[in-house]
Amino acid sequence: MRKVEEYYEIVSSERYSWGAEIILGAPRRVSRGYKEALYRDLVRRGCKPFMRPTEKGLTLRIVTDKDRGQALLKGALLAAATIVTVYLSGEWLASAPGPRGAGFSWSPYGYLVGLLLPLIIHELGHWSVMRRYNVPSSIPYLIPAPPLQMGFLGTLGAVINLRWLPPSRDSLALMAVMGPLAGFIASIPFTIIGIKASILEPSSAVPGAAQLNLAPAAFIILASIYAPEGGGVLLLSPLAYASYVVLLVTFLNLIPVAMLDGGHIIRSAVGERTHRAISQASILVLLIASMFYPAFFMFALLAMVIYFLARGRHPGPAMDEGGMGPLGVFSIIVYGVLLALTVPIPV
Repeated sequence: MRKVEEYYEIVSSERYSWGAEIILGAPRRVSRGYKEALYRDLVRRGCKPFMRPTEKGLTLRIVTDKDRGQALLKGALLAAATIVTVYLSGEWLASAPGPRGAGFSWSPYGYLVGLLLPLIIHELGHWSVMRRYNVPSSIPYLIPAPPLQMGFLGTLGAVINLRWLPPSRDSLALMAVMGPLAGFIASIPFTIIGIKASILEPSSAVPGAAQLNLAPAAFIILASIYAPEGGGVLLLSPLAYASYVVLLVTFLNLIPVAMLDGGHIIRSAVGERTHRAISQASILVLLIASMFYPAFFMFALLAMVIYFLARGRHPGPAMDEGGMGPLGVFSIIVYGVLLALTVPIPV
C-alpha cells in the first residue's frame, strides 16, 4: 500500500483473500513510464498488479503471487529429451534414400542446430523483454515430440510460461514481436547455408510427397538468390528443411489470433472486442485459403484450437490506461514486415 501511495493518491482500499482492490485518485508522478515503474515495484514485492478504469474510478487490483521459483530440473530434462528426438529426426533426413549431399548441412546436426537454435533464440527474445519489465515468467522450455520417423518434427517448439501480463501496451507489443524478430534473424544464416548446400534434381527423381507446395516468402526470396542454378526440383538439405520449418512456425506465431504473438501485438493496439473480431476474421481467411490450398488447413486448425483454448479472449496489458507510444508503433511496423516475409506462398 505504501508503495502505491508514492505514485497515486488513494481514495479507498479493500483487502481480500486474493489480495487488495485500491481505488486511485490523482497521480503523484506524471513522468513518462511511471505506471511501468509502479508495476516493477509491485512485482518485486511478490504482487501481480492489474489496473483498469471501472465505475468506481481508476481501480488497481493487486493479486498475491504464490508462484514458487523456476523448475530448472524440469527444463533440463525437457531440453535433453528434445535434443534426442530432434537428432533422431535429423538422422532420418540425412539417411533417407535418394540423392544426398555432404557436409554439416546434410548431417543430423544440421537439422538439430538449424531447428532448435532459432527456436531458443525466439524465446530468449521474449524473455529479454520480460526481464526488462520484470514480467513474472518461467524460463524458456523446449518441448519434445516424436521424431520425423513417426510423422512429427521431433519438437513442438519452445515456450515460456507467462505468469502475469506485461505492464503496458508498448511492453506487450515489444515482448510479442521480439521473439519472432530474434528467431527470424537467427534463421536467415542457416537458411542461406542450407539452401546453398541443397541440390537440384529432376522432378522424376523427387517423390511428389517431398515437393513443397507452400513456402514462406523469405524462403522463396533466399532460394531465388542462393539456390544452385539450373532446372529441376530443389532437394532441401536437412539444414534448409529445418530453416523452412522455423519460418513456417514463425508465421504461425504471427497469426493475429488469441494469445499467439500476433494476437498479443494486435491486442496492444485495439480493444478486446476488436481483437476478438480480428481473431475470428483471421481464422476465416485461413479456412478460405485452405479450400484452394489444403496446406493452409493446418494453420487454420491450430489457430482455431488456440482461439478456443483462450475462449477468444485476451485481457490486454496489466496497467491498461491510455494509448500506444513510439515503441508500440515501432513493434507493429516490425510485425507487419515479419508477417509479409513469413506468409506461405504457393509454389
